[in-house]
Amino acid sequence: MILPRIVVDVVPAAPAGWLIEVRGAGLEAVYEMPAQKIEVDGEAQRVPTGVDDAAGLLGRIRSRTPACGDIKDYGKWLFTALLGPVWPQLRELPEIRAAGGVELGLRWDVDQADLHRLVWEAMHHDTAPLAGDTELLIAITRLVPAEVDNVVTVERTPRVLFAMGGSAVDETIRPGAMFMGLLRAFDAEGVCSSKAVQLKGLDGLADTCAVFNPDLVHIVAHGAYVAGEGSIQLGRDRHVTAEMLAPALTGAHRPLAVVLSACGTGSFATSDGGPLAAQLVQGGIPIVSAVSGEVSEQACRLYTRRLVGAIGDGTPLATAAAQGRRAALRMSSNSADQLDWAMPSLYIADSVPATFRPIDPERAGGVVDLATRLKLRESPLFIGRTAILDKVDRLVTDRDADRIGVLGAVGSDISGLGGTRLLRELGYLLLLRGHLPLLLGPYPRTDPPKTLKDLLGQILSNIGFLTSAAEMVVPRLKTLEGHYDTDPPPDTRYEAELAFREACARFVKDADEPDWGVVQTKLTADFAALADAARTLGDPFGPHSRLVLLADDIHRWGVTSELLQHLEMYGQRGLGGASVAFTSSVGTPEGLSVKAFHERMVSTRGFSFPPLGPLTADEAVVGFQWVLLHPAQLYSEPEQLRPVYAARPDAPRALLSTAFQLLKGKPTAVRDENFYGVAELLAQTKMFVAADDEAAWTSYLELYP
Repeated sequence: MILPRIVVDVVPAAPAGWLIEVRGAGLEAVYEMPAQKIEVDGEAQRVPTGVDDAAGLLGRIRSRTPACGDIKDYGKWLFTALLGPVWPQLRELPEIRAAGGVELGLRWDVDQADLHRLVWEAMHHDTAPLAGDTELLIAITRLVPAEVDNVVTVERTPRVLFAMGGSAVDETIRPGAMFMGLLRAFDAEGVCSSKAVQLKGLDGLADTCAVFNPDLVHIVAHGAYVAGEGSIQLGRDRHVTAEMLAPALTGAHRPLAVVLSACGTGSFATSDGGPLAAQLVQGGIPIVSAVSGEVSEQACRLYTRRLVGAIGDGTPLATAAAQGRRAALRMSSNSADQLDWAMPSLYIADSVPATFRPIDPERAGGVVDLATRLKLRESPLFIGRTAILDKVDRLVTDRDADRIGVLGAVGSDISGLGGTRLLRELGYLLLLRGHLPLLLGPYPRTDPPKTLKDLLGQILSNIGFLTSAAEMVVPRLKTLEGHYDTDPPPDTRYEAELAFREACARFVKDADEPDWGVVQTKLTADFAALADAARTLGDPFGPHSRLVLLADDIHRWGVTSELLQHLEMYGQRGLGGASVAFTSSVGTPEGLSVKAFHERMVSTRGFSFPPLGPLTADEAVVGFQWVLLHPAQLYSEPEQLRPVYAARPDAPRALLSTAFQLLKGKPTAVRDENFYGVAELLAQTKMFVAADDEAAWTSYLELYP
């Protein structure tokens, strides 16, 4: 659904008002909007005429203490001033009626602070807010006069960077961190490939953007209005302005969009600067969304889910925003008393066409489908283990100084701590980055690899699984030399796969135990050939592609001691030139050889041993809340979904931490019925709110199919 764009230009006019020019869909109109000067909270401001006691109304709106009828009066005041003279004609335009909606692109210069401070998204006509119009889908966007070149649709799985300006449990950060939890679900669902970082300063953001090259950056931070200028706090840098932020975001690769979960980033404005969001667009970023409100509000959750979900579906930007806001308004329990549904603002460079789609879902979904076939994707969304997942890029880097050839996630006893899920998540992240993960395990307790030949057999089996799932032509492998039936290379993928599987069968029947050195040489050639073959799959695969081995619970393998000796010898070259990431217990009798290996190699370059233990208190508080933000199936009735649980803004962190300690820091607890028992307990004690978001969205679809 593409909405026709009507541009509403507003420019200053003598003596103190504004001139409005409305153009689009065959409509042209020009008229004046008179202004009055008022003082709100000690600050002078120019606003449209047309309402009694404008200062009192704005003061109550901004302090979130509106009187009865204030929200409607505020919306009607803005609507009448901006669109009143043209609305009857505009809504009946044939192009708008045929489309079933319209994008109202509000455009004024960035330095028009008085206009930026007003929440135009709250406009209300005679019967309802524009966002809730029953006949038309109405999008309100903020068009920024800016010529941004080379704005193109992403035709692969988009990369999303989540950057927190402080700890996720910090009282000023926590509300935004919960929005991050909403968006992380889209990672699990394959809408995006994400990376999360906690920033120590602005330079950390610049460095991460330079390496990760994100398409979308979601910044969670504390927003402030300092010395007449809007800013955010990123770690030690307490006053980061748009002038400082834009170069950090665009130094190596310009993101397509930025989402700001920080107070006032869509409204804090000065006479010469405008809101931070508008300044970022003026600085070259095509799309900036400034999100306010609380994730505990169902309206805010529905807006965020629908906006991001629709973008992932390939829906044009304005349409996605309008659908999200309409759903938020429709399901808001207090839309007449608060403006949460209207607070998100979408700033777009006016050079971005109304038809622009941020993502092509057909081109972006191929890798996600492959991840599903490889059984790397699971629900619910993955939580915690940031210290381990942050090392994923070092497993495949070409820089020797940074490369990790052996990554061992180890703990005294890792049973129940989600080690297998961790490796699947690593594999998923690698795949989204254009690399080939081979997951070795989990194996039945009685049947792990016992010899090098067993291990090679498992590697070959996984190569067959991977190439078949990816529909790759499996190359002829050096490891299978002497076991192929014919010398000429097969002509088709079917013939190549058949020859490979027949050779594997002969390899298994061969009684000879291979030599570790010979295996290293042959696997190096084979893994390189597989990475080269992956180039035919297209983006994200290419010359950078590498193969990575993911080994589950190696303390139970019979070949562990020999494998570790080999890895100790070859270091950063791993096994066959491929990095190896493994999980293992080191405090059990089975894990003694791994423990000794860990102690010998812990300080050696190219080896890393992040601990795999219970989630920390902070990881548990944030991660478990992220899971609860998403509807899950009932164990007793799988066709039904549970309500969503969200912490109230004033819920004491210490009490939340105490409650989640009942889950003993085990990520696998999210699959246990007791997990939702804790959530229900928190709801009964008024620290959580519970809502049926799925039913709310279904109800919305029934009204607006």
